[in-house]
This record gives sequence, structure tokens and C-alpha cells, in this order.
Amino acid sequence: MTAKGLGMTAVVDEDSRISGIFTDGDLRRTLDRGVDLHSTAVTEVMTPGGITSQPEHLAAEALKLMEDNKINSLLVVDEDSNLIGALNMHDLLRAGVV
Repeated sequence: MTAKGLGMTAVVDEDSRISGIFTDGDLRRTLDRGVDLHSTAVTEVMTPGGITSQPEHLAAEALKLMEDNKINSLLVVDEDSNLIGALNMHDLLRAGVV
């Protein structure tokens, strides 16, 4: 199962828990290495884990997480660490947070 955000796809298990993320950067690195995308599982080329936020966090807290980790997207998880969404820097720009 995957959940898509701008520039990022979250890879989750059957319980909606995050296994990893596949980003534009992962795709570029995979192509640079000449990996055959038609015969390679995303789990072989994804980045394990992912930076997460919770829905009750303030937008400013999400922005700080992005800045501190030098990333443009965050996964949003519930209290049981189940993926419920994704937040992108563009979302924060549109909302006037940045």
C-alpha cells in the first residue's frame, strides 16, 4: 500500500505503519545506478522510515521539523503510528505559514 504526497510516496505495511519513503531523490539515485525499475521492488530502493508529525502539531512545528531535517515533506501519523496523511512545504506556503 502507498500514500502519495508531492515528491514522496510513503510505503506502509498492512497495518498502515510506515516502512519507508520513496522520494524524487531516491528515484534519481536509482536511475543513476542503472537499476532496472521494471524488476526492482520499491522496498529495495526506498529510504527506510520517515520523518513524521501528528495532526495536533502546529504548522510552525511541522515547518521546524522540515527545516531541521532539510526535507520538503512530512508524513502525518495518528497516536498508533498509522499513516493518515502527508504534509508538503507547498501546503505551508499556500496556507501562509512560510
